[in-house]
Amino acid sequence: MRMQTAVVHYALMLVVCCAPCGSVAAAEGHFNILTDAHGYSAGGHTLVPLRPIAQWLGARVTYNAPRIQVALGSTLIALSVNSSKATINGRPVTLSVPARVYGGITCVPLRFVAEAFGLKVSYHAGEDAEMDKTSAIPVVMLSGAGKTARVLVHEEPPDVVARVVADLEHTTQTEGRGADAFKFDLGSYGFDWILRVTKVHGGYFISSVPAQWGEPYFDTPGLRQTFSAEAAGVYGYRGGRWVYIAGFQDVPSHDYWVRELGIPAAVAKAMGIQLQHY
Repeated sequence: MRMQTAVVHYALMLVVCCAPCGSVAAAEGHFNILTDAHGYSAGGHTLVPLRPIAQWLGARVTYNAPRIQVALGSTLIALSVNSSKATINGRPVTLSVPARVYGGITCVPLRFVAEAFGLKVSYHAGEDAEMDKTSAIPVVMLSGAGKTARVLVHEEPPDVVARVVADLEHTTQTEGRGADAFKFDLGSYGFDWILRVTKVHGGYFISSVPAQWGEPYFDTPGLRQTFSAEAAGVYGYRGGRWVYIAGFQDVPSHDYWVRELGIPAAVAKAMGIQLQHY
């Protein structure tokens, strides 16, 4: 029953994700990460939101469904939603996959963004030591027009990520158990620019524990934590919003996720949690 409820809530969340997230110019956070531009790894393709990146570059975006026009200096880009055809200054180009809209956020292939805006683009799969603080998270590096930015790449569409970020930001939660429990402000850890949303299973996903990305992490030279089971936690869609549930380091056994925290056994297994008695 719990699993059915979680799935229903998650399905409703997908429907109500709001469109304004795709119409706000991307702001730069720590490490030049574009806070409103959520990349998406889908079917072997890396998709990125068109409007935030265009506006970060100073371009003007005009949308007249299903047509989209982007003007950047002397460059005029035209494309249509659900089409793999586009033009750059009248020159026809073909996208590797059609432009798609996720809850009001239009995404296009990374390669098209590079070609259209004349950007140097590189993809880091999450294990590059040169990436320093974000080395544990897949990220796209964008360089051009004297600017550099990073776009985190998630395993869920950008509208889902935007909803997760909105729910978790400025939320106070309790970490630890018993005498060791303490409260902290999730927003203070910068969920809008460092949290990566992995594949959601039945309304739950695994990502970095908030404390792993706190100020000591950013301010201490040479301190670099990796994204692993020891530095991970579970997030869930409960009560109509996304919440942080617990970190792996805070549960006495993997069965605790099911027995005490109410995660359906099938969902826990789908996330890769090794259960002993379920």
